[in-house]
Amino acid sequence: MSDNYNDNIFILESNIEEYEPSSFKFNVTKSSCNNFMTDFFKELLQELYVILLNIDIKSDIEVQLNEFMNNFLFEYDLDPKDVLDIMTNNSENIFCYSSLIGFYYQYGIGCEINKIKAYEVFFNAVKNNQKVILDQFSFDQKNETIIFCNDDIKELNELVLPYFYCLFLYKDIISHRKNNYKLHIRNAEKGDNVSQYYVGNCYRYGINIKRDYNKAIEWYVKSSEGGNIKAIYKLGSFYYFGHNLIKDEKIAFELYLHSAEGGYYEALNTVGNCYYNGRGILKSGNKAFKCYLNAAEKGHAPSQFTIANYYKCVPKDLEKWYYWNRKAAINGCIDAQYKLADYYLNNNNEGKAFKWYMKLADKKDSIRALYLVAKCYRDGIGIDKNFKEATNWFNKCKDFLNDPNTNTSTSTSNNFMFG
Repeated sequence: MSDNYNDNIFILESNIEEYEPSSFKFNVTKSSCNNFMTDFFKELLQELYVILLNIDIKSDIEVQLNEFMNNFLFEYDLDPKDVLDIMTNNSENIFCYSSLIGFYYQYGIGCEINKIKAYEVFFNAVKNNQKVILDQFSFDQKNETIIFCNDDIKELNELVLPYFYCLFLYKDIISHRKNNYKLHIRNAEKGDNVSQYYVGNCYRYGINIKRDYNKAIEWYVKSSEGGNIKAIYKLGSFYYFGHNLIKDEKIAFELYLHSAEGGYYEALNTVGNCYYNGRGILKSGNKAFKCYLNAAEKGHAPSQFTIANYYKCVPKDLEKWYYWNRKAAINGCIDAQYKLADYYLNNNNEGKAFKWYMKLADKKDSIRALYLVAKCYRDGIGIDKNFKEATNWFNKCKDFLNDPNTNTSTSTSNNFMFG
């Protein structure tokens, strides 16, 4: 089952029970710079911990984490160099931010890539239980000491640190082994359910071996019998879509539910879809909402967007809508990013709306973003009026429409300047 962003969820039901996320604490109002930066670091580490706790180790994990970090800094309107300076301006900060400092050096966020320094930060923080040898690092000293740290941040840093350190040391090995048939088949034949799952993936997607759905099913079954919740989910999709099995939505739902009960957030979202659409089970808006909320709290962006739309449509709660839509936007949901930009546009923050439209336009795959940037330049929305720039962006719209590699019809009107 696909993870479609559902913009109309729960419109027909108004009696959904209230299920409050335990993490609903974000306060939009910042009373001081100190509180602002403390909230920033706390939220950043919380979100990273959720992501790392539930993430699938993919070959593009670096892209995923860096995109999240980029979106997060962008939403807070912070320069990564300034954030790195804050984290390294005082020796006490190492106790709070070693995971982030190492990550920034590793990927060149706010600085040049320096994997040696990243390793030193990670190694010393882990080895000495955050008691680093401070003279190994040369940090810029400020005239005025600024420390944005509290016990919560220290605790979150300690939770995130081992994940980043392991990814720093073993990411290439993990990515290489993930879907490598030759490396997994021996352990799979010995009964290892993780290797059985990956062998199933190799057969399903034709990775390092010829695609064979029957073989994929065989290995997913073996992995499922060993309790692998991801294999159970994949087996459910074979029943749902009828790939080399008799299509049976009821069996598919039972497998999805089993995987969801094991905590797999993709399965939680899919079970929510089943309950909402009545696929393999009777419709239930309440049960769908609970599943979506559970997946949302595990960092699943489509579920976060669905929950946001619920709060916009049924019990209409703008604060909760903003909370969940903002999370979805930071986690890469394009639809949520558009809605967040529209929210800023309609709430006296045209500058931030323009920045989001520009960010979306940089993806070069949406005529909507190109048009909105052009419109902002034409009408002076969040930016000074600039007819020349507006014309350039409207021309980009035309180029997009006329590009044979896009799915947009070239018959669409090109008379944007007067729209």
